[in-house]
Amino acid sequence: MNVIVIHGSYGKPFENWFPWIEQKLNLKGIECYVPTFPTPAYQNYSSWKTLLDFYVEKGIVNENSVIVGHSCGATFATKYLIDTKIKVNALITVSGYNLFYSGDFMDELNKSFYFNEDECKLFCNEIFSFYSDNDPFIPQEKLKSFAKTIKATPIQVFHAGHFNEAAGYKEFQQLYELILKLHSKTDAE
Repeated sequence: MNVIVIHGSYGKPFENWFPWIEQKLNLKGIECYVPTFPTPAYQNYSSWKTLLDFYVEKGIVNENSVIVGHSCGATFATKYLIDTKIKVNALITVSGYNLFYSGDFMDELNKSFYFNEDECKLFCNEIFSFYSDNDPFIPQEKLKSFAKTIKATPIQVFHAGHFNEAAGYKEFQQLYELILKLHSKTDAE
């Protein structure tokens, strides 16, 4: 099993809990990749798909993979699986949403990631959605409806904000434990 973490708008692989989870998983012998997706310049579905396609072509993203998407990275990952019909072991979303328009510049960055239908469950053995009760960017109803739409097991975390460094998320123990549980389940099969 391996893990691919997809950051969101203005995200980088060396911020928030991304380097921490990569290091923790690699120490456990679980390969973890945190690619740099172009943002904000060239942030659109086509350019992000081109990068993830590379990981698929190299055999890194496959039926044993766990994809973790943060913020619009969760939206992109969901659309990618529906669009390409690539099967993965699990999809884990963190502050994921769909069809959310705030009326600011972020709408233009994120709109190409939105999807109108969901067949995501067909391409994942399991789906989990982490969301916080006090996300400062995404309304609760959008976070909850996203989890329901993609038929995810919802995991509400209290006072986690947007699961970023500003909310104190340099580490993400619950995510780490969930991935270890998925790994041990995969090993048992």
